[in-house]
Amino acid sequence: MSAAAARRRGSGIARAASNALRRPPAVGGPPLVSVVIATYNWSEVLRWAIRSVRAQSYPRWELIVVGDCCTDDSEAVVASFTDSRIRWHNREVNAGSQSLPNNDGIAMARGELVAYLGHDDLWTPDHLTRLVATQATAGADVAFSLSEVIGPPGSGMRNISGFKPHGYDGGHLPPSSLLHRRDLVESVGGWRDYREIEQPPDTELLERALGAGASFACSWALTAFKLPSAMRRNSYVERRSEEQAELARRMESEAAFQLRELARAVASRARRPRSDPNRFAPQVGPEDGKGAYVRAARRVRGLDP
Repeated sequence: MSAAAARRRGSGIARAASNALRRPPAVGGPPLVSVVIATYNWSEVLRWAIRSVRAQSYPRWELIVVGDCCTDDSEAVVASFTDSRIRWHNREVNAGSQSLPNNDGIAMARGELVAYLGHDDLWTPDHLTRLVATQATAGADVAFSLSEVIGPPGSGMRNISGFKPHGYDGGHLPPSSLLHRRDLVESVGGWRDYREIEQPPDTELLERALGAGASFACSWALTAFKLPSAMRRNSYVERRSEEQAELARRMESEAAFQLRELARAVASRARRPRSDPNRFAPQVGPEDGKGAYVRAARRVRGLDP
């Protein structure tokens, strides 16, 4: 892609994001994609995630925001968007991770396809368009995008996840990069409670689907941006949202945003060629028992394990 073409593409993305936030909700036709956001007492970032969904160029979506027994103003934040495509459900009992809220969202879903967005993550406006097209073209059970995993402030860490030239063969993919057929959970089962498994719940679900013969396809587009709360100490205590606000601002206004982010990720790896991109993530081993990763992540976030 030439520099001029990249600039035109980036400008188009910025215009799409700005226009989508101003346009009225789409009418007519049931949703094809049900987006699920699991959230817990961090309404400051939830607001940006919802904006990210509403900015999608793909029109046939609904959004189900599932609170994990939230006690803050998250419900009011959801209601403030006055968008009939968005529904709120608050669990009566706290599950402690995204697994059970995600299952609640799937149970409420009307779409044939399910996509996830972390409440502290963001999408570019073409995210759903590209994933729906990828899933349809490949006839895949699961479609996934490239995603940029952004380390804590000052770390300089930027890692591209999802680059799997030979297709998905196991390991981690950020949930915010995923879209799958809703009936997949009917055949392989839904998200499992972290206290019952040794792997992180998202990895366990994907590897279970892979083992059951599910097909995967990558969009090869960088459209998901993950800012892991488990890499940001006391993130659920401080409840900061400056990173999401700045990322959204750049996404909406900066020409060739995705190309620039790819370049930043490449530069990050070039400066630290031997550095492990997971060095900021909680470190656990099989000997730590079931649910160890989620418990360690909760401690980093400032939550009771």
